[in-house]
Amino acid sequence: MRDEGVKWALLLPAVGWILTFTVYPLVFSLLLSFQNWNLTSPPTWAGLANYVRAVQDPRTHNALRVTGLFVGATVAAELLLGFALALLFHRPMRGIRLLRAVVVAPLFTSPIALAFLGMMLFHEEDGPIAHLVRAVGAGKVHWLSDPTTALGSVVLLDIWQWTPFAFLVFLAGLAGVPQEPIEAAIVDGAGRWALFRHVLLPLLTPVIVTALLFKLIYSVKVFDLAFGLTGGGPGISTEVLALYIHRQGLEFFNLGYASSLSYIFLVLVSLTCIGLVLRVRHLYERL
Repeated sequence: MRDEGVKWALLLPAVGWILTFTVYPLVFSLLLSFQNWNLTSPPTWAGLANYVRAVQDPRTHNALRVTGLFVGATVAAELLLGFALALLFHRPMRGIRLLRAVVVAPLFTSPIALAFLGMMLFHEEDGPIAHLVRAVGAGKVHWLSDPTTALGSVVLLDIWQWTPFAFLVFLAGLAGVPQEPIEAAIVDGAGRWALFRHVLLPLLTPVIVTALLFKLIYSVKVFDLAFGLTGGGPGISTEVLALYIHRQGLEFFNLGYASSLSYIFLVLVSLTCIGLVLRVRHLYERL
């Protein structure tokens, strides 16, 4: 009986934390998504109007498009570069520990600090990239003030920061690959491409899907980098969905509409993640 009391006493803080900071905000925001509230007057019931507005809102469509482009570009580039770097640094070489430390250093940079660093790097007159572009004889590039290049600038900074994450995951995966299948394939006369395609890649597939899952979740909810580097501009060319929700809720005070957008966002991300988790589970069951 005493042990039972101790158990509940130890669980109580965690349960209280979850109820206060997870369950209550979720329930409150769900109820709020069916209301109109701008903080200056009492909330009024709106039914599904906020969800209908979200589906018809051109700016929501733009935010979804920008988020999709950002996710597709960053996830693909970071996984490919991270995998290539992991293959390169998996082999023994002089100074390997120092090189690995240099490669993973960007991962520990604050996104807001990285955004300010990006402002300096992409400065159109005096930035180091501008000097480099002029040195090769190319014209002036409006990295952050041109809608066609601004999103690319955000993508490049994200790739620089998060490629080390994929590198670490793949490096750990390579370290855990059993040597027996590789040695057997070499004895059977498999070349380097056949060894990679038919032995190494299948063994690493669960690791690849896991890295894809984690990076996908981060990229979909990106906010700080776009907010700090471009503020969603020029115009709305880099306004990702999380930034649009932030503006609706904390700049325009359309709290009900922002909540409905958040729940649409939550459902889209959850469905994507559930699909990937089921895929990872299926792959592990086959191993």
